[in-house]
Amino acid sequence: MIDLRSDLCTVPTEEMWDAMRAAELGWATVGEDRSVNELCARAAELLGKDDAVWVPTCGMANLVALLTFCEPGDAVVLESSSHVLSSEAMGIVDIARLEPRSLYAADGRLVPGAVHELLAETRAPLLVLENTHTRAGGTVLSVETTRALVDVAQRHDCRVHVDGARLVNAAVALGVPLAELVAGVNSVALSLNKGLSAPIGAVLAGSAAVVARGRTMLHRLGGATVHRAGIAAAAGLVALDTMVDRIADDHRRARELGSRLAMIPGLRLDPETVETNIVLVDVSGTGLTAAELVALLADAGAWVMERDAARVRLVTHRLVTDDDVEEAARIVADVVERHAVSAEALPDVEGFAAFEAAERAGRGEGGA
Repeated sequence: MIDLRSDLCTVPTEEMWDAMRAAELGWATVGEDRSVNELCARAAELLGKDDAVWVPTCGMANLVALLTFCEPGDAVVLESSSHVLSSEAMGIVDIARLEPRSLYAADGRLVPGAVHELLAETRAPLLVLENTHTRAGGTVLSVETTRALVDVAQRHDCRVHVDGARLVNAAVALGVPLAELVAGVNSVALSLNKGLSAPIGAVLAGSAAVVARGRTMLHRLGGATVHRAGIAAAAGLVALDTMVDRIADDHRRARELGSRLAMIPGLRLDPETVETNIVLVDVSGTGLTAAELVALLADAGAWVMERDAARVRLVTHRLVTDDDVEEAARIVADVVERHAVSAEALPDVEGFAAFEAAERAGRGEGGA
């Protein structure tokens, strides 16, 4: 079975397993675990921040950042399909008690002018950015775009948090150091699993004051009392030292996969939009729903994920080889050829993109 659902499907390397077994465990909560301390120092250095704290998950790290910078009732500006808003069980509302104020960006990249207008209206104390942007297909925020957004936020006395679950993918794709991508932001969450292949954990980095308050919020959430965190941290250190450069292979394979899929009748995507390791494909031209195609592909030997009613997501990672990309494309082509509805049987629509645009217009999206 070829698993293209997520880079979360990766498993630790043998070097990580060895490091976990050899880790000298200490009382992490009071700063006595060597692996945790080394990981936080290493991550802070890579991200260009004063300090960092280990967190069990990147979702929890994002929530800690929300609690660190905001008080209940505050507004938070973020992109409307961002992971914090769409995939973290609405912790921003139900736990942090904040008011999300969203802006739509088709490619996940917020426009500084629109952010300026919304910050002026809401006086939000926090702007959340996502790099790479998962639901937009792994798109990256450049150094220049991030800097422009930070400048806008600072003019409104607004802090900036970056959900950098796949920030390493962005840095590799752009060929810039991690620290340059988050220069000027107040905090950044970085996942150690996904493409980096560590089994568990993330870091939240920022100034010493931000991390100190973050530790308090993490303790309130129950995330500061993982007393054997050194096991995961030891693997995280190996991940940072050995897994970053190889992510370029994931990107190359994603581009190849996108190019192959784009040639299959009934599928629609522009290979040029594949920026990192995520491939989004509009399948509406096949006459099948995304859920139907996902099920058919699973039966044929390839796992992919339903992104929405008309799109599927395919993600490359360390366990996906060149041969897997070729075979996956063959499987998709075969399944589509055998199961696609004939053009005569399809309704007279222009595909999901047109439907989505009309739906957004009807809802008045594109602003706050």
